[in-house]
Amino acid sequence: MEFTIKQHLTSFNNTPELKGIIEGVNDFKLTSSIIPADVETPSIYRLGKKIEFLFELILKNSIDYKLILSNFQIQEGNLTVGEIDYIIKSNNTESVQHIELSYKFYLFDNSLNTDFVGKWIGPNRKDFLHLKKSRLKNHQLPILKHKSVTEKLKQLNIRTDKIKPSLLLKAQLFIPHDQLVQLPQNFQKCVVGTWVNLEGFQNLNWIGEWCVPDKIDWYIDPIFNQNWITKKKALITIQEKLRSKFSALVWHKTKEQNFKKIMVVWW
Repeated sequence: MEFTIKQHLTSFNNTPELKGIIEGVNDFKLTSSIIPADVETPSIYRLGKKIEFLFELILKNSIDYKLILSNFQIQEGNLTVGEIDYIIKSNNTESVQHIELSYKFYLFDNSLNTDFVGKWIGPNRKDFLHLKKSRLKNHQLPILKHKSVTEKLKQLNIRTDKIKPSLLLKAQLFIPHDQLVQLPQNFQKCVVGTWVNLEGFQNLNWIGEWCVPDKIDWYIDPIFNQNWITKKKALITIQEKLRSKFSALVWHKTKEQNFKKIMVVWW
């Protein structure tokens, strides 16, 4: 699928943000950027790397911020023990922020015998919100105090004790299809669709056209898609993914140009 840089950026910017997930940590707010018209999307084959490219592009062209550091790897001998995502400085106040960026897809599984946060899992059951929250709180944000980071920032005349930790957690959340789930407001704002198993998808009576995007394009707003197929053809692609134990994100479009997202899981 081919999308313009403007469509990539719009899709990223319009993805809801899961706020208030870590107490005492600010939620970073994106501000205006002026992106050059001739920017091209590089050949990137991993979703995470593409998200990093888009966010860094926004920061580099920001009106309000200056990018100081990005993806700074922290070494202990030959071992990489962590990474600082971004250090930025305000052009208005000179204040400095450490930003951790994350873009996640989570499904609510009420059958799990755990607390509310623990019920949010990745589409392939390998990613868990409660573990991501713990890693952010206990490793990714505190790693700013690591000796190699303080030394690097000292060279840039920046004191680590003056840096404010911030989090930008972009999230697309899916709830079980045809189930009523009451969620806190910050989670409800991030719900973009529902999830089903293969049988549930086959039983859908939605009329319209379908698309099964590659994972690297999962964040794209389906309004920008031009490649639509029949449900029968979509089902073939979905079954191929499920056989390999990969869940499939599916977009649906009606003739009235209304769009839905549904995650078809293999488990």
